[in-house]
Amino acid sequence: MKKVIATSMAVLLATPALAGGYNYEQQPSTVLGWEILPYVAVRGGATYSNLNYKINNIKEDVSLNSYQVRAALGLTMDDAARFEIEGSFFNKAYKTQDFGTIQGVDVSARNIELMANTYMNIGHFNYIQPFAGLGAGLAFIDTGARIAGVREHKDSTKFSAMGTLGLSMPFGCFAVDVAARYNYVDVASGMHNFSGDIGVRYMF
Repeated sequence: MKKVIATSMAVLLATPALAGGYNYEQQPSTVLGWEILPYVAVRGGATYSNLNYKINNIKEDVSLNSYQVRAALGLTMDDAARFEIEGSFFNKAYKTQDFGTIQGVDVSARNIELMANTYMNIGHFNYIQPFAGLGAGLAFIDTGARIAGVREHKDSTKFSAMGTLGLSMPFGCFAVDVAARYNYVDVASGMHNFSGDIGVRYMF
């Protein structure tokens, strides 16, 4: 499933090549009264994660730091709202944690997420546009722990939800987005991700 998602996102990013070249005065299509303009986006940033992990009925909050890359295909509607499908790829993060009398446990987590996101502009500004967003989808997550050379491994598919606040800066057919995100994944006893990223959207 992870390979399918990675391949699908690569295809989505190649979509502008079929859009008829570089048109710097895009004319939005009108559908049911909405002015629609498609876009692709690539984003990157860092994530602080709090994973509630349990060993022998002892639960600890494990702090993990990782980097993430996001790729999305979406639609801008009336220059006021956006809807997109986004794939997120997080590198594997590690942390050594004590669980009561069990010390030196190496906890790890890595995940890929497929999300449906909706963003709404806050007010209307020409140069810097604030926005807020909500998203929901699936996380394909690998968590594990190593104790004295013995490894516990769990590979699962879980529900994920996200909230976003950010700023968008348009430059013709491009826009630069800076965003802060909170992402919850229903794995173990709960995983809370706090992320910051910067990205570029290309409208075609």
